Amino acid sequence: MQETKEINKIPGMLLYVQVQKPVKAYMTAGEDPKPDEWKASIAIADEDFIDSFEEFASEVGAKYSIKKVKTASFEEYYKVAPPEDAGKNVWVLTFRKSTELGKTGKPVPDLYRPRVFEKIGKTMVDVTNTKLPANGSKGIISLEIFHRKNGTASFYLKNILVTSMIEYTKSDSDTEYHSGAEFEDEGVVVANATADSKLKEDKSVAPAAKKAAKEVAKKVQEETDETDDIDEEVPF
Repeated sequence: MQETKEINKIPGMLLYVQVQKPVKAYMTAGEDPKPDEWKASIAIADEDFIDSFEEFASEVGAKYSIKKVKTASFEEYYKVAPPEDAGKNVWVLTFRKSTELGKTGKPVPDLYRPRVFEKIGKTMVDVTNTKLPANGSKGIISLEIFHRKNGTASFYLKNILVTSMIEYTKSDSDTEYHSGAEFEDEGVVVANATADSKLKEDKSVAPAAKKAAKEVAKKVQEETDETDDIDEEVPF
């Protein structure tokens, strides 16, 4: 019997890329707690590719998460237009990687965490900590395939290459919702990175509040500077 060609890279439309910060793992009722995870989904309109992937997964005994979505309902679910080449249906594959090592429970070393790369011309730039790909971005998800001695395997999210970036930016309503502005009528000033300019205009604000805002703003800037270093040596 001829073996199916291994599939370790999947091109398509990127959805819900959650790699910059891990998220809570999905758990069913009564299930033991799971560590946080990195995850990302990819929408595929090519049914032949899906058939090949499912055949490969079956051959290696690997479970996977797939959702079949009617093209007419795609935008309702994902808030972006479906892939241009979509027919009647679109398939959404989701891949994950735990933030902890299975055997020891120790954190995954930074070298082996999933990363997001952006293709800019002929250069691949690590944007894991600087850009969030929004739904509708196009790219490729690479997989790490772990083969067990019992003949089964598992798919793990390895990296993401964004070939057409739509950068996610928080809306004004998102920023306002988490700003703490609703407490300003209690006689306090929100000490955050954006409050410093407001404090300079309001001379009635206590010096302690001004100092707190400046310290927070300085810390935010330092953290931003630390994430600007780009590591181009991690292979996709």
